[in-house]
Amino acid sequence: MRKVEMKEIEIDGEKYPYYCDLFVLSKIQDRMSLQEFERQVIGAVIVRTETGEPEYDKDGRIVLEFDHYVIDTLIMGLTLMINEGLQIKADEDGQQAQTVSEADIGRRLAMPLNELSDIVHEAFNRCFVVKKNITRQAGTRKKTSR
Repeated sequence: MRKVEMKEIEIDGEKYPYYCDLFVLSKIQDRMSLQEFERQVIGAVIVRTETGEPEYDKDGRIVLEFDHYVIDTLIMGLTLMINEGLQIKADEDGQQAQTVSEADIGRRLAMPLNELSDIVHEAFNRCFVVKKNITRQAGTRKKTSR
């Protein structure tokens, strides 16, 4: 069994482990695209032109406006991550996992939205961090045809 290093979040005086992995990403993807989830978590909205097309800056990047957090998405993401943390911990301890509901988390959680956004986004983003490829560091390169 794999040993997972998890962070904890305190909700109403009780500590919960939380973790984001491929299972959590798949559950998020059942509800929305991962790109939309990330935008809603960080409070980003795509700025659109009068015709409804995305607006681009001088460097060709889509212009985003911030501070539009989608609270339902933050609670959904955190709840999925907490339930995954509880499941991993239960598996490690050889016990039955307890779960929490979105309603329970939403009612009991008392923290600023930007702080909650940072917690959920950091855990989500960890799934996309590329680890250094040791083989490539050693000098192995993919051969290309000429």
